[in-house]
Amino acid sequence: MNALRAEVETIQGDEFFNIVELNINNVKLKLLKTEIPPWMDIGDTVECQIQEASISVCKGAKEGNVSIENHIEGVISKVLVGDVLCELTLDTPCGEIKSLITSDACRRMSMSRGERVTLLLKAVDIKLHPVL
Repeated sequence: MNALRAEVETIQGDEFFNIVELNINNVKLKLLKTEIPPWMDIGDTVECQIQEASISVCKGAKEGNVSIENHIEGVISKVLVGDVLCELTLDTPCGEIKSLITSDACRRMSMSRGERVTLLLKAVDIKLHPVL
């Protein structure tokens, strides 16, 4: 599980959904929540938890429009390839982030150490916890 500290910048919502905007080392992330936790307010420091399998990786030019809101630039620092899955360790402005992709995708995309990639995070795949 990736765990990153962030500051809550804005909270917007309607009767159905809320968008929470976070700042992690000047990288902006958006979260989609059905309810805002009672402990959370603008300016709070929170911990973002993101499962490794929830992080997609884009290599090269991003063609066309992508509906995923959160894009984080990074550099691959480590590649561990197994029979089924590949674990990528990435250095990003947010800190070290790990992503799990299929080994087939890793080979097809020729993922290797030192390559620049873009991480794609869906707004519903980021969990928040208070920092006490």
